[in-house]
Amino acid sequence: MSIPKVVICSAVRTPIGAIGGALADMLPRPLAILAAKAAIAQAKLDPKYIDYTTMGWVAQDPRSPNIAKTTCEFAGAPLTSGGTTVHENCASGGAAIHDIARRIICGEIQLGIAGGVESMSNVPRYLFNGRMKGQQYGDMTLVDGLMGALTDTTVGKKGELMGLLTERLVEKYKVSREVQDEVAFESHKNAITAWENGSFDYVTKVEIPGKKGVTIFSKDEGPKKLDLAYFTKQKPYFKPEGGTITGANSSSLNDAAAAIIIASESRAKELGLPILAELKSFGNIGVPKELMGEGAFKVVPRLLERSSLKISDIDFYEMNEAFAAVVGAAYVDIPELKKEKMNQWGSGISLGHPVGCTGVRQVVDMVHQLGQRGKSVGMTTRCVGGGMGSGEIIVRI
Repeated sequence: MSIPKVVICSAVRTPIGAIGGALADMLPRPLAILAAKAAIAQAKLDPKYIDYTTMGWVAQDPRSPNIAKTTCEFAGAPLTSGGTTVHENCASGGAAIHDIARRIICGEIQLGIAGGVESMSNVPRYLFNGRMKGQQYGDMTLVDGLMGALTDTTVGKKGELMGLLTERLVEKYKVSREVQDEVAFESHKNAITAWENGSFDYVTKVEIPGKKGVTIFSKDEGPKKLDLAYFTKQKPYFKPEGGTITGANSSSLNDAAAAIIIASESRAKELGLPILAELKSFGNIGVPKELMGEGAFKVVPRLLERSSLKISDIDFYEMNEAFAAVVGAAYVDIPELKKEKMNQWGSGISLGHPVGCTGVRQVVDMVHQLGQRGKSVGMTTRCVGGGMGSGEIIVRI
């Protein structure tokens, strides 16, 4: 039995909203449905052929249980089509892609939707003591779910924020503040240039109802025209004394959704679907949780090995800028990485990092970047809280 080639037939995303911004009033489910419908429309796919949907979502809450199945249904898939929601921290969107690809490779399905969604504006606050503690009197404390998602509670006595963990990475790889600020500056510059050049013309518009009618949200809120001096004057946030990581050279908190149609090559051809790219390889790697940022570049050799490719074969990389220090450390660990190939349309610092969406968003942008710029091979990677790396290699067809 031959292993089917896994191909991408459409790739869409919403604009990325800032926390408390344009998408703040939209819960994750309508965002996910919007992205899924847009992916179906872009592929000109009859949704009756959707076998399965997998969605990445980090800050899951009871308002949308198994968001993948409901997204699948409301996007028009048959009721017999299944859905699974996955949580893999910042790699949740990547995990959705990997899940659909594995199901195709194993022969379980022939075509599916892989998506990712996050509304960090709507992450709940929790009352953990509210049900069984039997407290009749006195105050109870709400716990911020968003801060919880940004903290590794297994490191240190009280847990550490991801930014503080990344200061450990800075020390190990001797990543200077100057390098980090340069990465952040280039991220915004590249994202702004891509928007001004019309590169993001595939980003699907979001209609937001309001008291004064419908507002159209059509552009990422994050990228800004900033000079390098803006970054250099920021103060360290996570480690005020002697630290290097600032709010400006870290990713932002965001709301967005993205989706791709993935199929076996034979199924795509049978249905007459566009074939934008092949998902050449994908996977994860474990790293020490105290150095979780390593995952974004430690996964690179594994992806190359699985694809029988070399660093020089990759035309473009997107290494998610959870922190600029991650990209800076990658340049130290893998000297062959070329800055002119890295994050050429921006990444987490400029575009934003809606955590459950990011993995799919990266693949969406890479597929279109390869197509628009006439290149062949792209790599997308990300670090993962808890100590992991995740990534994909995409080959344009």
